[in-house]
Amino acid sequence: MLVGIDIGSHKICTLIGEALPGGAVRILGIGHAPAAGLRNGEVVHVEEAAGAIAASLERAERVAGTTIDGALVGITGQHISGQNNRAVIPCGRRPRPIEAVDVDRVLEAAGTVPLPEGREVLHVLPRAFRLDDGGPIVSPVGMEGFRLEAEVHIVTAAASALANLRRCLALAETGPTSLVMSTLAAAEATLTADERQLGVFVVDLGASSTGLACFHENTPVHTAVLPVGGRHMTNDLALVLQTPLAHAERIKLSHGHVLPELDEDTTEIEVLPFGQGERRFTTRRYVSEILAARADEIGTLVQEELQRSGLAERLPAGAVLVGGGSELGGLARRLCDRWGVAVRVGRPGDLIGLADAARSPGHAAAVGLLHWSARGVADAASLPAPRVPSAGGLGRLVDWVRAAFLPDSSRR
Repeated sequence: MLVGIDIGSHKICTLIGEALPGGAVRILGIGHAPAAGLRNGEVVHVEEAAGAIAASLERAERVAGTTIDGALVGITGQHISGQNNRAVIPCGRRPRPIEAVDVDRVLEAAGTVPLPEGREVLHVLPRAFRLDDGGPIVSPVGMEGFRLEAEVHIVTAAASALANLRRCLALAETGPTSLVMSTLAAAEATLTADERQLGVFVVDLGASSTGLACFHENTPVHTAVLPVGGRHMTNDLALVLQTPLAHAERIKLSHGHVLPELDEDTTEIEVLPFGQGERRFTTRRYVSEILAARADEIGTLVQEELQRSGLAERLPAGAVLVGGGSELGGLARRLCDRWGVAVRVGRPGDLIGLADAARSPGHAAAVGLLHWSARGVADAASLPAPRVPSAGGLGRLVDWVRAAFLPDSSRR
């Protein structure tokens, strides 16, 4: 049984499914709940957040006709950031076959980086391995060498934010859970093999933030979270039109798009005033001008992040938009003109069962969590803690010398 819980700032979505031969996923249950107790992807009220998670779970369990005992949980928030690192370990004075334990050792070393106080490692995702002075390889196991190098992408998050979320999950009785950056999960559900190989970036337009994940040669090379999302567009409408947020959201969903230069519709849209104010009207073009300004800001922030990371010219497959905000009319076209690369809206694939309910870009992260589990995405952050020898410091030294310099035959 596969279970994914995507915890966003607007809604919590739970999917229950099962893996099928060929890589497809059958959706057995789906449940939604408003993201009460959460703000900007972080917990602000433990009991309310736990109740929202429990409600989403209960609805998915009722549809699937089963109960769950664990889940993969997608998270977002401006506290999440990424970096790359590498490490090299000796395997002996003479070349010998590389074993799985050597891979674990080098990944542990590569994933061990100095962290500011209050940070926690969320992911250590292998990018490439090298033996001796050779080029990048996918898996070194069984190959011979005397020095093993690993390159990894490390995603970190605020330890307090993760602790609070784990507390909510425990109160919601979800059982054992693992945490995944939602944008990386969405990539599992929407990217093609060619896009991942050539170079692509995923833009996850959430309610309060925009996640960014860049892939090149089939591995993640950069992740970030930008502090602007779809809710900022709603706030802009509410402020400019002087209308309640709920009504501004309805206007955005019913009439919103981001191509005002192409809008010739003169139909008036009623604006609900605060209190007993007089009825007012606006036009769809004016609404689109407000939304387009915020879309341009998001486009600029993404472009600046790509330039800062040195990836602006290395992602020829373009961009894939996911998240609830990506369905805004004309957004893909506007960002395509701004970025000068191909832009498409990513919809989850390889689904059957209750697939129609989960094929929207807003469900990409939840579906991606199921694919993440089904495919067993390699993440060295989940490696078991290394064994501590009983002989204390001297024992650790002896073990390390044996592992590093003695040939295999002497350890059998």
